[in-house]
Amino acid sequence: MRIRLLCIVLLILPVSVFAEAEEKIAVYAWQQDELALVPVDTASDVTVIDRETIEGSGAVSVPDLLRNEANILIRSTSGNVNDGQIAMRGFGENSHLRTLILVDGHKMNRPDMGVAGWASLPVMNIERIEVIRGGQNVLYGDNALAGVISITTKRGADTGTQVRGTMGEFGYLGGYIGHGGTAGPLDYYVGIDTYESDGFRSNSLSRATTLTGSLAWYVNDSDMVSLRVSQTDSHQQYPGPLLYEQMMEDPTQSFYSGDEYSESLEHQASLIWKTSRNWGEARMAFGAGRREGEWQLPGRSADDLQYGFSLGPRIKLGGNDHFVLTGIDASYDTLDHTNDLQADPDYASSEGTFRRVTLQPYVFAQKTLRDRWILGGGARYEHAATDNDFDDYIDSQILPYIDTNRGQIPNPDYNPDPDLDPLTSYDETVKKEGWAATLSLTRKFNRNLEGWIRYDRSYRYPTLDEAAAYNEFELSEPLNTALDPEEGDQYVTGARWADEQWRFQWSAYALFMDNEIVYDQVQQLNRNLGRTKRLGTEFEVALDRGWYGANTRWTVQEAKLDDGEYEGNTVPLVPPYHGVVSGWVDPVERLRLTLTWSYVAAQYQGNDEANAAAKMDAYGLLGLQADIRMSPHVRLHIGMDNLLDEIYATSAYGGVYYPGAGRSFRCSMMMEF
Repeated sequence: MRIRLLCIVLLILPVSVFAEAEEKIAVYAWQQDELALVPVDTASDVTVIDRETIEGSGAVSVPDLLRNEANILIRSTSGNVNDGQIAMRGFGENSHLRTLILVDGHKMNRPDMGVAGWASLPVMNIERIEVIRGGQNVLYGDNALAGVISITTKRGADTGTQVRGTMGEFGYLGGYIGHGGTAGPLDYYVGIDTYESDGFRSNSLSRATTLTGSLAWYVNDSDMVSLRVSQTDSHQQYPGPLLYEQMMEDPTQSFYSGDEYSESLEHQASLIWKTSRNWGEARMAFGAGRREGEWQLPGRSADDLQYGFSLGPRIKLGGNDHFVLTGIDASYDTLDHTNDLQADPDYASSEGTFRRVTLQPYVFAQKTLRDRWILGGGARYEHAATDNDFDDYIDSQILPYIDTNRGQIPNPDYNPDPDLDPLTSYDETVKKEGWAATLSLTRKFNRNLEGWIRYDRSYRYPTLDEAAAYNEFELSEPLNTALDPEEGDQYVTGARWADEQWRFQWSAYALFMDNEIVYDQVQQLNRNLGRTKRLGTEFEVALDRGWYGANTRWTVQEAKLDDGEYEGNTVPLVPPYHGVVSGWVDPVERLRLTLTWSYVAAQYQGNDEANAAAKMDAYGLLGLQADIRMSPHVRLHIGMDNLLDEIYATSAYGGVYYPGAGRSFRCSMMMEF
């Protein structure tokens, strides 16, 4: 109640607080085409979320921005969008595995099935987000089957100091402090972001603290070196699923007791050298990551330690109109996993070590013909070798004691070096390979209008835990060496047109997949499906008339099983259409009111390839935002999400549902100096 009263008071502040003149901040930042050395919007459907949009939205997470500004579906089983999966191009279960996440050119996707660490990406530390739809494997490699989300963080030049504090319902408290500047040929930026929330549901507390820092050295007019580091400490409780009737009666209730959670400590670092010469450009990118995590669910608890290293030299010969680009990406990922013995968590019931090495040479070329036609094409080959070593100990030999009703007694079967269960232990190296290709033709009709057609051959490798059982989620084959990479052929056509007030973008695609990976509940195994087919279209229309405007983006799609027992059925967790509509008005100077409505159509539950279970209900969410520029240096944002308090689920599997958040109010104030 106090938060709502505060929001009302802030909304009716007199207009006189807007008397001071606005001062714009000029910031230099790399865009993804600078890091990739090629224009990202050539023959691609791209949404750009710039700094002004980010700060004006009042969003507190990247998934919130992606959902409201780019019409990206977000699914969460915890109720916290920072723990959510993203879905593009008609993918359902584990859709996040088909979208590549880049931060300043560094890959954020994990080697296992876990989601990207969204909490490690404070929105106040972001300069720009580019959503590139469709297959992008030739330029970016694995995971880029459905698209790429490229995030560019802030640079130090002319940034100054920013402070933001946020409070909201469900016990939400957040704060951010960032400062950037220059010193001779150097620019630097440091920031700290922290938040804590009780969560919409019982037993869904979450919190995270992120430290970030970047340093760029402009060696001369041609060379630049940049370093970015970050650390994130996070905690998330899991409330568990609900039956449909339970969700409709009280979506805030929890199935779990409150002892179910995950914690992680993540470190990321990226180092990039970029140079421009008369013959073209070159880039060397190095990335490193470390993630230490633990989690606990009913009857299971475990610890993980992950390391990842990447190296990516890339050279571009020629200018922007005609060029050949080539390079090689190399990566090394390692995961050490320990399952705790439930009788005594100080002892391990099983342990695994997994190592994956990949090598990916590629080439891409582009040529401009007669100033209006742009022809592009390229190919990539990827080889991956994974060492899988898992020791599952005989339970009766692990503990040195046995609990009895008279206390502990020595365990006669105790073995300080327990024997391995031969049925569930394994030690084997698995090698897989995949390839990608692309060919596109773009026609620039004039400076406002262009259209394109494109073909992409795409792929995705299985994650470590899709192929191997090591986290006490049993699979009928502990190591599935027959699980092959996903492969797909994508055909895309599109167009965009823009003038000073209007913007229009449209694309249509056909995606034919082979070997799509799904979990088979009957076989208790991740397996390759037969052929699947996805047809879809996406369009965006935007109007900006200065003091008012509107924007809408919609996805219409059909995802079908094209082979096997369920041929002709719909792929689960893929709504036939979803979209977002927003309109804004500036009733007085320095005040912007925005109304946003997002809609997701009914869809089949996860794992329901038979299309036999009840569908998840369609839902529409209404939001109202007020962005108030109180002075050149003070900005106030008031937001109300799910204004009508609709009860809905973002995910459902096997008859149990995971509710989304109800109506919530949020206020934030940002100061710059």
